[in-house]
Amino acid sequence: MKLEDVYKEWVHVKARQVKLSSLSTYQLIYIKKLAPAFGNMEIEQLNKKIIVPFLNDLMDTAGLSVKSCNDILIVLKMLIRFADEELDLEVHNITWKMIWPSKNKIAAQKLERYSPAEYKKIVDYALENPSPRNLGILLTICSGMRVGEVCALQWEDIDLTNKTIHVCKTLQRVYVPDDDGIFGKARTHIEIGTPKTSNSDRYIPILKNILPMVKKFSAVCNPNYYVCTCDERYTEPRTLRNYYKEFILEKVKLDHCIKYHGLRHTFATTLIENKIDVKTVSTILGHSDVSTTLNIYVHPSNEAKTDAVNSGLRRIFK
Repeated sequence: MKLEDVYKEWVHVKARQVKLSSLSTYQLIYIKKLAPAFGNMEIEQLNKKIIVPFLNDLMDTAGLSVKSCNDILIVLKMLIRFADEELDLEVHNITWKMIWPSKNKIAAQKLERYSPAEYKKIVDYALENPSPRNLGILLTICSGMRVGEVCALQWEDIDLTNKTIHVCKTLQRVYVPDDDGIFGKARTHIEIGTPKTSNSDRYIPILKNILPMVKKFSAVCNPNYYVCTCDERYTEPRTLRNYYKEFILEKVKLDHCIKYHGLRHTFATTLIENKIDVKTVSTILGHSDVSTTLNIYVHPSNEAKTDAVNSGLRRIFK
C-alpha cells in the first residue's frame, strides 16, 4: 500500500482526534514534505535507512531546523504506526530515535530579544500612546503571552479585582483541506480554541505599572469585546504582527525589529536575569516542563554573563 493511500485513510481518523489547527499542521507537513518524497512509495519499504538520509538532506540542503525535521519525522511515524495498527500492514520498526546534529540544536536555540533599554522604550511608548493594539503589544511584553493568546483575549478574561489575566484560548488562521485531506486552492479559516497545552491555560498577574491603562480600556468595553480591538471583532495574528513592525520601527523608532515572538522571549529572559526562579517563569509562560524554559527561552545577555563572572570570582581576587 502506498504512503499516499495510507494518508487518505489516516487523515479522516485523525480529524476526530485532534484540533483543526493540529490536523492542518500535520497535513501541510505531509503535502509539502512527505508526499513529494514518499507519496508513491510502498509504506512497507519505508525504513530507517531511507528516512534518516531524507531528514539529513532537509537540514543540510534545504536548511530546515532540527525542530522542523523532528515534526516531519513525527508525522511520518504516525502514518507508519497507523498502517501497522489499523490497516494490518507489514511495516518496519519505528521505535528508533533520530540522532540530531548538535550544531543544529544550538542554532535553533538562538532566539532574539530586546535589550533592557529597548524594552523600556517599547513600554514607555505604549503607555504614553494608549490604543487597543498598543495595549496588546504591552500585554505581550509584560506577560509573555503568545500572539495567538493575546489576539484571543477578551475583557471577560481579565479580572481587575485579583489583577490577573486568564489565558484560556488562542486564535489562529489554519489551512482547510478538502474532504480527502488535500490542499487545493489556499483556503483558510480562523479558529479560536483551547491554548497550546493544558499548562498553557493559566493565570498571569497584571503588572501594576500597566494596570491603570488596562482599567481605562476595561471601563469602556463590553466583557465580550476583544482586548486588542476593544470591539466584538477580533484581530488575527498576521494583522497584529504587521502593526507591530510599524509600531517598533516607525513609532518607537528602534533601529531594528525582531519577530513578534521575541517579545515573549524578552519577557522571559528579563525575569530570569533579574533572579526570578525558573519554575515561576515557566508557570507564567505556560510551559509543561521547566527544562523548556531553560533550553528555549533563557539566554543570558553578555552583560549578565560578565556580571556573573565578576561577582562569582570577586572574593578570589581580593
